[in-house]
Amino acid sequence: MNIIGVKPDSRRNETFAKIFRFFDDTNKLLFSVLLIACLAGGLFISGLLVAAVGGSPTKVLSSLVEGSFQTPGALGRTLIEAVPLLLVSIGVIVSFKAGHYNIGTEGQVAIGALFSTVVALQIPGPNWLVTTLAVIAGFAGGAFWSGIAVAAYLWRRVDVMISTLLLTFIAPNVVLFAVSKDYLLLDTTDSNTRLASQSERIPLEKRLIEFDVFGQEIHLGFIAAIILSLLVTALLGKSVWGLRVRLLGSNFLTAKRYGVTQNREGATALLISGGFSGLAGGMIVMGSAFRLQSHIANDFGWDGLLSAIVARLSGYLALISSVFFAALRTGSSFLAATGVSRTITSVIQGLMVIAALMPAALLVVIYRSDSGKRIFKSGKKEESE
Repeated sequence: MNIIGVKPDSRRNETFAKIFRFFDDTNKLLFSVLLIACLAGGLFISGLLVAAVGGSPTKVLSSLVEGSFQTPGALGRTLIEAVPLLLVSIGVIVSFKAGHYNIGTEGQVAIGALFSTVVALQIPGPNWLVTTLAVIAGFAGGAFWSGIAVAAYLWRRVDVMISTLLLTFIAPNVVLFAVSKDYLLLDTTDSNTRLASQSERIPLEKRLIEFDVFGQEIHLGFIAAIILSLLVTALLGKSVWGLRVRLLGSNFLTAKRYGVTQNREGATALLISGGFSGLAGGMIVMGSAFRLQSHIANDFGWDGLLSAIVARLSGYLALISSVFFAALRTGSSFLAATGVSRTITSVIQGLMVIAALMPAALLVVIYRSDSGKRIFKSGKKEESE
């Protein structure tokens, strides 16, 4: 079905041609329309909820935008919030492409943060070296936690989805134990007179380097996350390793015939996936939270997982979806500051997440319906003719 035919005559029109070719794909065009409609519906229902509790429904969208982009420093906070979300998303994409559904990202974020904190507070050395090692330790911690699921799968064929999910409930308790004992990471300085379950603050000189861009405070992790996401996306799409991972996820029997095995490519994908979630935890500790607490993951793992699904397992689209989820987090906090109940803001955030997830589900329903099959079959016939 050729909706828009474009034949670029010059290099100057190449950019526009790419945009037109994107919408020439019926699948992508329909997805875009459904996404806009679902987000608009989510905002409308959110407005009704705010109106029901005596608030102004027209301020929902403006407050979300203002709190995430327009207030002083808001854009910087949103981009910093997007860093762990993007890293988790990339890790999820790698494991899902390999056919392993790693949904234990929340626990891997927590363990990664734990490993980073241990290195940052306990390892002596030059500040730049300790910071680098702390970030690497975060990756190692996440890989270690997902490695438990890998070992269970390879040894006893325990389902990865179940094992990673169950490990998520253990991870916060491990962190809580570590920050509750004075012989481990409990902050015993004068600043913690009530002995709250938390670690000491990461020293200022060991934190991720911050810099100012057009009045917005951003740390070095933002640049690192973008570079890593583009690198992994390129490797998945254009390298031999990426081809083997995608082959494993699409058809296990064919992959086995070509020498692609679960023991090598499958395990590697899961370890990388957990490592990126752990790296996200390290970025949180070293770049924004600056101390370890039992709730350090703060739903970054879950939101990063959803971000990857909304991006339809595309690393490039994950760059956008991670900023969208980060904007929801920062914007919802601002909406609560305007007087709207935090319970309502949590519901609004959930509604917008559901709205972002709905288009993919609706596409499946449309394609499987009788009318959808007739329409798209006729479209394919027209294209072949």
